[in-house]
Parts: sequence; structure tokens; C-alpha cells
Amino acid sequence: MAGQTGDKPNILLIIADQMTPFMLEACGHVGARTKHMSRLAERGVQFNTVYSPSPICVPARSCLMTGLLTSTTGCYDNGDPYPSFVPTFAHYLTNAGYDTVLSGKMHFIGADQLHGFNRRLNTDIYPSGFIWSYPLLPEDDPEAMAFDFAPQYQAENIGPGWSTELQYDEETQFRALEYLRHAPEGPFMLTVSFTNPHPPYKVPRKYWEIYAEAEMPLPHYPDDMDDRYSDFDRAFLRWYGLDRKDIRDPRHLTAMRRGFAALAHYVDDKVGELLDVLEEQGLRENTIVIVTSDHGEMLGEKGLIQKRSFYEWSSRIPLIIDYPGAAPATVDTPVSLIDLPATLIDIAGETPVRPLEGRSLLPAIMGEALDEVPVISEYHGEGIMRPSFMIRQGDWKYHYCHGSAPQLYNMREDPGEWANLAGQPEVAAIEAELNAIVTGGRFDLEFIAKDVWGRLAQKQVVNAAMAANGTAWDYTVEQNASGQYVRT
Repeated sequence: MAGQTGDKPNILLIIADQMTPFMLEACGHVGARTKHMSRLAERGVQFNTVYSPSPICVPARSCLMTGLLTSTTGCYDNGDPYPSFVPTFAHYLTNAGYDTVLSGKMHFIGADQLHGFNRRLNTDIYPSGFIWSYPLLPEDDPEAMAFDFAPQYQAENIGPGWSTELQYDEETQFRALEYLRHAPEGPFMLTVSFTNPHPPYKVPRKYWEIYAEAEMPLPHYPDDMDDRYSDFDRAFLRWYGLDRKDIRDPRHLTAMRRGFAALAHYVDDKVGELLDVLEEQGLRENTIVIVTSDHGEMLGEKGLIQKRSFYEWSSRIPLIIDYPGAAPATVDTPVSLIDLPATLIDIAGETPVRPLEGRSLLPAIMGEALDEVPVISEYHGEGIMRPSFMIRQGDWKYHYCHGSAPQLYNMREDPGEWANLAGQPEVAAIEAELNAIVTGGRFDLEFIAKDVWGRLAQKQVVNAAMAANGTAWDYTVEQNASGQYVRT
């Protein structure tokens, strides 16, 4: 790979938030028009079966950064940090000579707002304190809900407009393009992380007009759907208030999917702008481009919204890797976002000082077949507060929630996850095999069950003191306005 960086390629990692692949044309589905991601997939390697290691923002991103599972780092929910002494891909790439830079959202919690990046080009969109941890809802208050997300998914609140989230992504893009137009001589690793298409579904008018009348695929609801819900599902129906607020009306479902598609189209155009500037600056053929997301979005599937679920629309993500010189390909073997840091570290020629829990995808990028290994996703935090796992191995997918009945699905025969086969004699062997991955000693389930509760009181003390002191860890960009533009 020839270019300004010699032997080491540049790396551009583009992350969208809450972007399910099941609504993207680039992933073979009906919904958002994604010509730039589609073009990238045509010349790159597209991984078709990719899972989030935790279907929620902060834990998923901790896995993306460290290559370790959330049960390893203790980053269980959106109010958890992970230790600063744990090396991230940014640390390894920095040590390999890369300029490691972040533009946009990474949702770091705690005092470390860099985790190995040389610098950030803008601040984060969300606060960095321990304010995001919420325990279970009180049983004696049937009207309690943690987040009233339902209005964001109702037709009357979806349509053309502007939001803080759009403002944030505009700045994220501006800073990233500015960086690429003045790229360093040595290799760079630029992460550009958008908060869209995460709701609210307020959409710039030009994008809304594309989708305002568009036909959208709508979910199928069997007559007995409510009886099929697991304990895990029911916890989040109540968590979001969906046991009292209807989002199943086709009017709402159509509107939310139009809003999602419009914002995914908006993000796709941002991808196109980044690719264009790489081309303009002569960097395209020496830059690995990666597009992915942290987790998906249910968008009304099974009557659910948001993430936190192990069902496909929530736990599956897109992953496209354009590695100049590698042949275009598609990979159907299940993989995980947790494999990406191992891949980046491998590309940089570094060796992790501790074994990572993901594997490098570089062999697959170079055309080698991937072995089938269990893909693990975890969710232990807010709303459920007990150990919960998903295992995908081959055609099989297993949902485990501590103290509740499991779920087992054959994804080839039942991609919608409707026929729970757990407990049936004919699948006893595969169920026992997948259950053993969770319960066989690799994970300390009793420790996790206690730890998710034990840290809450400590966080509350810290939160109260920081509020009293008026202190915060939010990242501040150092900027000297007198030295900008032509004034020096």
C-alpha cells in the first residue's frame, strides 16, 4: 500500500450509533438508501453476521476499545467506567506510531476521557459522570418507568426538524474533514463517531422529504406475541413504559422507520463526504476504511424499541472493512464488534500484553476462511440487574438470563426468533453445550449478580459530591481563537 505513510496504512473508523443493519440497503435490506456504504461494501469485505458484545452504548464501546468483554472490565451499563490501566486499541496504535484522534461520540464514563487517543477534536455529546446507572423499577409502583422513550417512537413526534444530536454530528463531521484535509505525515488512526441514527427522529427536511411517503417493511406480530415474552422482555416493556403506551400502531411503526431511514441516509452522506476528502487528499489508496455501529435498534420488532435486547434487530450491527489491496468479499461466519480491536492491533503490527477476548479479522480480510467460534454478548445492568448472556454458534442462538427460563433459536430455520426450542429433547445436546459456555466456570455469575448492585451506592456518593463541588469530567477542547484562521 503506497502513500504518505510508508508501510503502515492509515485507518479511518466510522461509527454510527444504534444502526441496525436490517434497514440498510448496503446490508441487503429495504429501508435507508446507503449508496456510499454500498459502494464501500462493493470494494471491501462485508461481514454479514456481526453482533454487538453488549446491546447498549457504553459497554459495547468499552468492548470496542479494549477487546475485552464487559464481565472482564466491569463495564456493565451506561453508568460504568472501565479501568484506565486497561490498554485500548488507541494505546497500541499510539505506540505503533499512529496519530490517534477521535472526533465525536465515544461515551466514556469517568475521569479518563481519552483512553489512549492523542486528542479529541470535540467534546462528547453526553455527560461523563456516573448518572446513567438505574436499578430495577419499584414493584409497588406499577406506573414507574425509567425512560419514557415511547414518545420518540410515536408519529406525532417524528418528522422534519432539527436537534442537538444533528448539531453534534455536524460538528463531528466538520472537525473530521478538517483533520483529513491537514493529515499528518505519519500514519493516522481517525475515529469518527456519529450519534445518529439514534433517536430522536428529527430529520433535516431534505432527508425527510425522501422518506415522507416511502413504503417501509413493518414487523409481523403473532396473535400470541405477548405470551411469548421472556422475563427479560417484560422487564424492558415496563422499563420503557411500553406496557402502557402503544407503539404497535402501523402509523407509529411506519413513522419511526421512516425517521430511522432518513437519519441513516444522513449518516451515509457523511460517509461519502469522508471518502471524497480522502480521495481529494490522495489518501484513499493508503487508508483502511471501516464502517460499523455499537448496537442495533428494535424499531418495533416484537413490540420493542431501543436496544438492551439480544434479539437480532437490537444485537446485530453492520461491519464493512475496505482494506486497499484486498479482494472484495462477503463473510457469513458470525463475528463480533469485539473482534475489531484485535484486528486494528494486528494491522498495526503490535502484540497485546494480555490475551484479548476477540480475534483478529485480518485473515478473513485477506481471503482466509474463519473458524466457527461462539460469539458472546452480555447485558447485566440497568433494567435487569442480573447476569444475562447471548451465545451465537453456527445456526444456534441461546439467550440466558440468570434465574429465568432460557431461549434457544435455530437462526437458519427461524430467523425471526419466534420458536423457542429450549427444553425440547431433540435439541438437548446443543442447549447443554451453549449453556455450559455461560455456566461452566468461565463467568463468575454470582460475582456479577452482586457487583451490579454493590457499586450503585458508591456511585451515588461520588455523584452527590461532584454535584456539591460543581465538578465534572467532561472533555474540553483546548482552543485559542486568537490563533485561528488568518489572524496570526
